[in-house]
Amino acid sequence: MRSRRTIAAAIAIASVLTVGSGCRQESPVKQPEDVITSPGPVSGGKPVLRVATNDNYFTGNSYKDQLPVWQEIEKRTGVQIDWEVLPREQFGDSIRLRLSKGTDLPDIFYIPDSDPVTLAGKGTIVPLDDLIAAHAPNIAAFLRDNPEIDKKLRLADGKLYALASVVTGVAYTDPYGLMIRKDWLDRLGLQEPSTLDEWHAVLKAFKENDPNGNGLQDEIPLLPDLGLKGLKLFGSAVGGHLFYSDGFYPDADGTVKYEWLEPETKELVEWWRNLYAEGLLAPDFLTKSMDSFLSEVSAGRVGALNGFLNLRPKYELGNRQAGDPHAEWVMTAPPKAKDGSGFYEIYGPVSSWFGISSSSPNQELAIRWLDYIYASEEGSRIVNFGVEGLSYTMADGKPRFTEYATNHPDGLDLTRLLRSLGAMPTMPWIRADKGPLSFQPQAMLESDPVGAELAKKVKPYLIPAISLTLPTPEEKETDALYGAPLRAYVESALARFITGADQIDWERFNATVASLGLNRVLEAKQRQYDRYRGAPAP
Repeated sequence: MRSRRTIAAAIAIASVLTVGSGCRQESPVKQPEDVITSPGPVSGGKPVLRVATNDNYFTGNSYKDQLPVWQEIEKRTGVQIDWEVLPREQFGDSIRLRLSKGTDLPDIFYIPDSDPVTLAGKGTIVPLDDLIAAHAPNIAAFLRDNPEIDKKLRLADGKLYALASVVTGVAYTDPYGLMIRKDWLDRLGLQEPSTLDEWHAVLKAFKENDPNGNGLQDEIPLLPDLGLKGLKLFGSAVGGHLFYSDGFYPDADGTVKYEWLEPETKELVEWWRNLYAEGLLAPDFLTKSMDSFLSEVSAGRVGALNGFLNLRPKYELGNRQAGDPHAEWVMTAPPKAKDGSGFYEIYGPVSSWFGISSSSPNQELAIRWLDYIYASEEGSRIVNFGVEGLSYTMADGKPRFTEYATNHPDGLDLTRLLRSLGAMPTMPWIRADKGPLSFQPQAMLESDPVGAELAKKVKPYLIPAISLTLPTPEEKETDALYGAPLRAYVESALARFITGADQIDWERFNATVASLGLNRVLEAKQRQYDRYRGAPAP
């Protein structure tokens, strides 16, 4: 409760500062009175929208608590939000059950499993093109200015049925990669590893030489987040695009291949197996819960992990609170292949899909409201930066984070502080790489000079994952019939190989993958890839 009281007091001060700031910018969004006149249920004189999504990732402050960001948006749009939220561990099952029944659906909702294709085919979500053309000038302008994003959002029939968050800007300023305890390297006189051999040597030194200095051999040299997926970042050491692309990647001729079957990938699996056998990889890495993961990291037992760069301050704060003031996490360059190259795949450019229910009586109101929070300069600024005068101020026409936000009195890092206010939401929002909707990623970097240098260090190694359009219903069915079982087998086989439960029989592995319908999956991926790049259909 302390953080809420602190925030409430700060907001009272901020409201005074904001009134006199004289730096409010006009937004191109339709004015609030235009929104209020839209049809829909009314509460206290205001129209109401029902919105269902994961609850706030800052677990202490639910969206149901009328957080400051959403109070401000309600004031500016005249629209009251009836939040239907659950923690993300529960929300997916809940919304799937509601969708299966097809009754009492909210106006706007998070689409589970990133699957607008199925819901569009069932008629559960409404096509948005006409609504956008008539009532969402900001969304229309953003899509015109960003044709690659527009292409990613459309189904194979050419229509747009859902909006997704855009991360083209943050993909470079907040990369996802491998991180390591630099202070441990320094303490042991080691250099940052680059090849698999160097990584093995460093992890072995972490296990044997007590880098945390407590006199115990309790270090966990490598604790990957996301279980097996976290290990896939090492794929670049064998030229494999195994993380976001999951092994499906086009060769130089544009033919989509499945890189998990390559002989070089077998070498990587053998390397993982050796790490596990030597105790250099956490023995419970496949089943580690997030709470247990964070506990091990904070306790100063973990030497290397994977994650977003913006998590670095959180890890260091946990180490300091546990009594280690010298903890220093850095993101490494990606593991290098024998030819000296290495890469990290960037995420996005879109993620997390949201649709408007076809049964909603408030479709016009919903798209106008989404137009404001998603693509207007003013609405996007509030969603990205929080409360003016508290978490940000305006300078030279651009928002800048305040000292309160970057050096929070309760020790919250910037991301958690913003989420405590309701910003950086589990709603569709944009962090673009250009234009007025791109300011937040750069401002986040400016608030963390160390992080900015690490992002600069990693940027030359960032490459796109495979670019695919959304699947057709037939391609979706192919994935369900063949792709899902194939992936499940590969994940299970890899886990058994790494832990030593099975011997690595690569010929049998290849044959089993082929028997599960790999060619059908590759054909579907090829069509999606060809559509994206505009290649003619065969």
